[in-house]
Amino acid sequence: MQLILPLIAAIAFAAGSMVFKRAFAEGASLSHAVVVNNVILGLLFLPLMAWDPHPIPWDRLHLPFVTASTFVAGHLFNVAALRVGDVSVATPLLGVKVVFVALIAHFAFGWPMSGGQWTAAVLTSAGVLITGLTDFKPGRRTGWTTLLALLCAGSFAVTDVLIQMWAAEFGVLNFLSLLFGALALESILVLPLLGFKARPETRHLSIFRQAAASLTAPPRAWRWIGLATALSAIQALLITGTIATWRDAAGVNVVYGTRGLWSLALVWWAGSWFGNSERRESGPRVLLARAIGGALILAAVVLSLQSGSPGRR
Repeated sequence: MQLILPLIAAIAFAAGSMVFKRAFAEGASLSHAVVVNNVILGLLFLPLMAWDPHPIPWDRLHLPFVTASTFVAGHLFNVAALRVGDVSVATPLLGVKVVFVALIAHFAFGWPMSGGQWTAAVLTSAGVLITGLTDFKPGRRTGWTTLLALLCAGSFAVTDVLIQMWAAEFGVLNFLSLLFGALALESILVLPLLGFKARPETRHLSIFRQAAASLTAPPRAWRWIGLATALSAIQALLITGTIATWRDAAGVNVVYGTRGLWSLALVWWAGSWFGNSERRESGPRVLLARAIGGALILAAVVLSLQSGSPGRR
């Protein structure tokens, strides 16, 4: 079960990335991808608290809020990467998260790293270089997709480490409920920072009312926003729940790291259904290079697991 759940989450994440990209094409904005998604996640997760028998340590309530902050940052970087670049670049790069987990655990918390994990870091660097170079195209903001995807991976790596460290003292369901409740609240608070454009008829309103007005979208975009949110909820529940239960962030992320290869498969085989033109515009040679980069990252993830999971207690 510890392997099956991250696999389902990986497929859901890859499909969700394709759907988010289609939602942007239909008129959705970062506000929809971040705020609507995270508020719904908060509402879905909050009732889980009723099934947790553990008492909530209210004196440590700030811990799920700190964790939510890194989650919000990771989600924002992810949807920004999908908006400015290709799914077949952004999603494979997120596989570096498991190596980031090891590095963060080592340098920030003093947990040991084996020689295999250092080798995995080198393989990851090679995979990132190969995948990232395919994003450098004339007339585009070269490198932005790579940078945003790496920032996303780093933010989510910190989130995983914090969940692994803190969830047990709250109880898994309590911590996840508070985490996603805080996620919803913090997403609403960052809404004015998401670059919305006030319409003339809303300029007399306060900044938060203008932000709320910016959440309107064309009707055709809402079905894609809704589907993307559902897929996001599935993968978030599976990954955070698995990490909080088994307390093996690095191990869980091995299987979850296959989402990069799933995204490449979806771009190749089902891109037209999602209205995705990456296969036609990039060509087989570029997609092959991205697949090689993604495979190197996945190999690094597997090597990292075989070398031991940092922080597992």
